[in-house]
Amino acid sequence: MLTTALGDTGLTSSVLGFGCSGVLGRSGRSESLRALSAAFDAGITFYDTARSYGYGESEALLGEFLRGRRDRVVVATKFGMIPSQQTLWKRAAKPFARALMRVAPAVRGFVRRQAAAEVMGHRFTLAILEESIEMSLRKLKTDHVDLLYMHAAPSTVLEDDALLRAMERLVQAGKVRATGISAHPEVIELVLERPPRPLQSIQFPCNVLNFWITEEEIAQARRSGLALVANNPFGGVDRVHHTRAALSRMAQSETTPAAIREKLARLEDGILADAVLNVIVKGTGIHVVVPAMMKPRHVKSNVDAVTRSRFSAEETNWLRSRLRERQRGGPLQD
Repeated sequence: MLTTALGDTGLTSSVLGFGCSGVLGRSGRSESLRALSAAFDAGITFYDTARSYGYGESEALLGEFLRGRRDRVVVATKFGMIPSQQTLWKRAAKPFARALMRVAPAVRGFVRRQAAAEVMGHRFTLAILEESIEMSLRKLKTDHVDLLYMHAAPSTVLEDDALLRAMERLVQAGKVRATGISAHPEVIELVLERPPRPLQSIQFPCNVLNFWITEEEIAQARRSGLALVANNPFGGVDRVHHTRAALSRMAQSETTPAAIREKLARLEDGILADAVLNVIVKGTGIHVVVPAMMKPRHVKSNVDAVTRSRFSAEETNWLRSRLRERQRGGPLQD
């Protein structure tokens, strides 16, 4: 597995991260543990979770899994989105909902909208910060987290000096190694203009459908010592088919070099992962890409993609440049 130094944080991790949004969310306990085991065995050392993931239980299962492994991984978590209290009947309904999504994919959107309604967002107060980090440490069964992000944060947090100072105190107390912000592109662009202390990492969506961050912005972030973490690389579970369609169109275009057309002609999981993940991390300056991969076969495809790419550096650069050109008028759509 390829590794990278995460900006000026003092942390080192694999370039491929494991996104825990599906842990005890769309995947149950056994399936989640199998995926985590496959990732760890393959050399993945970056694990990205949040207080809100898995109806508030993703951190606990990750902490259980990492017992005896904690010193070999980077654990990132987030605060600012809070899961609501789960009643007994809602907990009992989760396995049924997961089974229903497997046999009837059309209901996935409805189930995820219901799950989203169980989360309270934009909770960026000092009290929530203190409560969240203590809860995260207990659930993760650790005395510190490596990265603590503000989760889906609005731009107003960048002017909240009291909140930023409180995050800095967590670093000084040893409960957090480095702090950051996870946000939509428009907020990340404000961070890049003037990175507020003590933020040392940015996490943002980046994918074939919307490769919004420019070479100049990445260079500026690296000059500032920021660790860059890209999430949502396949566009989200419900939009993988849009990603596949966008690459299929490139495979059918006469303006695409023949060698690339040949490789994209049959978009099985391995080729899809290869194109998507390497467009994001190969030669860009982005440190880590974090897909949610809840099946061992998806873990294998993603690991193979970043360690044994079928695309040369020149081909990956061509794909990335072409995607950026096509998006100047807006994100690619099916």
